Order: sequence, then structure tokens, then C-alpha cells
Amino acid sequence: MTHPSDPDAPAAQPGTPDGAWAPPQGGAPGAAPQQSGAKKWLPIGGAVLAAGVVGLGSLTGWFGAGEPEVGDCVQMQGETSFEAVDCGAEEAEYKVVGIHGEELTWPDFEEAASVDEVCQKFATWEVALWIGELETEPGTVYCSEPV
Repeated sequence: MTHPSDPDAPAAQPGTPDGAWAPPQGGAPGAAPQQSGAKKWLPIGGAVLAAGVVGLGSLTGWFGAGEPEVGDCVQMQGETSFEAVDCGAEEAEYKVVGIHGEELTWPDFEEAASVDEVCQKFATWEVALWIGELETEPGTVYCSEPV
């Protein structure tokens, strides 16, 4: 118990027994009010969603992580796009046996492929696949064989 003449003692609160000190009600001054339900979980949900998008992007190749490597199998989705698939899957069309060392634009690839200059150093190649974003920008040439 404090003595009323003690200058370092906290002030007595009205309504407390014997004038004893009690902490102020309603939280500390300047403290943020507690968040309720949705406001509390929104930042956590946003972080989980962002992690999911990054994970999905990595698996599907949104970030360039889907580039095939030698030994991988692909299924063509268009003239210049593909989907990597399991080599034992029914939809597997080609197996990558090599990657041309120089990136080429689509027109340069067509010219080189027409005279069989692209994949000559890979003994088992039969099909050259060009994969790129824009036909005017350099893309990668995958030397492949049918599965």
C-alpha cells in the first residue's frame, strides 16, 4: 500500500478500496485497438495466397522454371508452346535429346531447320522444337526424338 504523501507513488484511482492504485481501463494509451475476425485473418490469408501463387507459378512454368532439360518429355500445345509431361504418359510426344547452344529468333530457326543445321551434333534427333515468347525475340531450340 502506498502512502498519499509519497511523491513517487502512482496516483490513487477513484473507486478502489482504500484509495489503492489500479491500472487504467481500456488498454495502454496509444495502443492499437484489437482487430476483430476478418481484419485479424486478412494479412495471414494474403500471405498464404501469395505463397500459393508463387508455388503454382513454379510448377507450371510461369516464371521460366518449366524449361525442359535433356531427358524430359513434352507434349506440344501449339506451334511454339509445349507442356512438360511424364515420359511414360500417353500424351508424351517428344523426348529432348539435346539443346542447341545458341538461341535463335523464329525466322532464323526456320531457315536453319530447313537445311538441317540446327541439331546435327545430336545423333538421335529427328525433330527440332523452337520455344520462345515472341517470334522476333530469341528462343531456345530443343533437339528431340519421338517417344
